[in-house]
Amino acid sequence: MNKLDEFKEVLDKIGGLRYTVSILRWEMDTIAPKTSFDYLIDVSSKYEAEAFKISTSDDYINKLRNVINSDEFNYLSELEQKYLLDLEDDYEKFKRIPEDFYLEHTKLCSNSLNAWVEAKEKNNYEIFKPYLLKIIESTKKLYNYMYPNSSNIYDCMLNDFELGITSDFIDKLFNELKEGIIPIIKNLKDNNQEKLTKKYDDSKLIELAKYLLDYIGFDNTMGALSIYTHGYTMKLNNYDTRITFSNTSNITDVVSTVVHEGGHGIFEQNVSPILTQYKTYDVNKCGLHESQSRFYENILGRNKNFFIPIYDDLKNILNIDMSLDDFISNFNIAKRSKIRTEADELTYCMHIIIRYEIERDIFSGKLDLNELPSIWNQKYKEYLDMDITNDREGILQDMHWSEGAFGYFPFYLMGTIFDGMLLDHINEKLGNVDDLLKNGNIKEITKYLNKNIHTYGGIYNINEVSNRLFKSDLKVEPIIRYFKNKYNK
Repeated sequence: MNKLDEFKEVLDKIGGLRYTVSILRWEMDTIAPKTSFDYLIDVSSKYEAEAFKISTSDDYINKLRNVINSDEFNYLSELEQKYLLDLEDDYEKFKRIPEDFYLEHTKLCSNSLNAWVEAKEKNNYEIFKPYLLKIIESTKKLYNYMYPNSSNIYDCMLNDFELGITSDFIDKLFNELKEGIIPIIKNLKDNNQEKLTKKYDDSKLIELAKYLLDYIGFDNTMGALSIYTHGYTMKLNNYDTRITFSNTSNITDVVSTVVHEGGHGIFEQNVSPILTQYKTYDVNKCGLHESQSRFYENILGRNKNFFIPIYDDLKNILNIDMSLDDFISNFNIAKRSKIRTEADELTYCMHIIIRYEIERDIFSGKLDLNELPSIWNQKYKEYLDMDITNDREGILQDMHWSEGAFGYFPFYLMGTIFDGMLLDHINEKLGNVDDLLKNGNIKEITKYLNKNIHTYGGIYNINEVSNRLFKSDLKVEPIIRYFKNKYNK
């Protein structure tokens, strides 16, 4: 057995443990009774701890370095070499974390997520507050272990989601974006058009989701769908990508969420086998991931031409009788709103900037943690002129902080900025996007993205991919131009 195969055996053990953890989380989110949560959290935490123990063991690093320092390494592809070197960097970081603390932190994250679900259902922040405060402190400890000499702990969090991206880089982009879009938002006229609402049972929405996902290029035979309070995509292994979305009477939100999560799923399903041969491989580039989901949701999925080839089918599935123009108008109403996941693509940018600025200030010590709900509400008043009147539409609306996922939010907007450049690129390389969509050729776009972005997984960060495809660092001008052309009319 060669050195690489010896190391792969170790990765296979870790992959199996992490798969089990993911399955247990899926069960808790979908069908497991709440009475089983304590037991499932205990079991999953033990599996997570065992995976952590193996990945920080002497045997793990010795076998990994045996590969890196061997002649075999020189014959591996660039993708494999970069992945193995990334694993070595990860080892150095995670080795510094005490095992007992890691077990405690993973349990806290699971309990915190469940507390968030209850708090949101009951519209009561006080249920979640003690968990959020513990998660913040525990996350600080986690990153201080991983990066003991860092003077900017929030940059460390950003790097864990997208290596090489700093808050200074984000500040520059977001400030330029604010200058470009705040005038557009201020000039929006009131639009009181009622949202398309209709209540369906879960099975009907699953049918709708499968249809839409198949249409854009997601392989339903390698995935599964379920209803949850928040939409997300979970890769369990290289042949199993799960998607959730909520059963809301807002049909526009359901369609947009499904198409958004489909973009995530398509990315995961089309990573090169060169990378997925490693059972632990995961696309750990959140900005790039969000660029794909938001490209499908917004640039493609809010375009009238997206629906032209499929609208008759959608009317039959949803049992609605309205013109395509009336239907699509629901997707392109730009107005201030309180809920991020239901926001239009323009004002959505401000939802992310609010969260980013709060996160950044939490970990720089600028905020009184006991005042988080009021700070949240003040930001909404300042940026979107919205009065937040209850917890569910305020600080409880997102699941991310409950899981300790600080540093994730800004990458939604990094993805949007990337998408402005990507739209120009697709128009140049494949021809007019409107025509491709109108003729039912969306899968030509999907295949192009498979070949030029998805196959490389997360080996390159979003700015590196920007330079590889567009020959430029990320810049906001294309997405601002897109917004001006669409919403200044």
